[in-house]
Amino acid sequence: MQNEPFPLHVSVVEKLSPTTISICWSDPRLGHYASQIWGMAVARIEAVCMLSGKPIRRGDSIFRPRAYGSRVPINRHRMILASAVSDAAT
Repeated sequence: MQNEPFPLHVSVVEKLSPTTISICWSDPRLGHYASQIWGMAVARIEAVCMLSGKPIRRGDSIFRPRAYGSRVPINRHRMILASAVSDAAT
């Protein structure tokens, strides 16, 4: 698993669709996003969920930041388990 520090603050702002969410992200090293769009994907590497702290395994359903053209967010390698979003929404 990646051994990366957690952001100062991360929360789900809104579930926009079954495959997209809006995230509020604040980290002194990686910046601030008030309403960053994350899309659903399949984890290709092991990591740690930025919302729950649970391990992410290859093949898990996850959300990650979307890139738009040449604009790639600095937190692009971070992930949130899809199940953590479902848990947060209930």
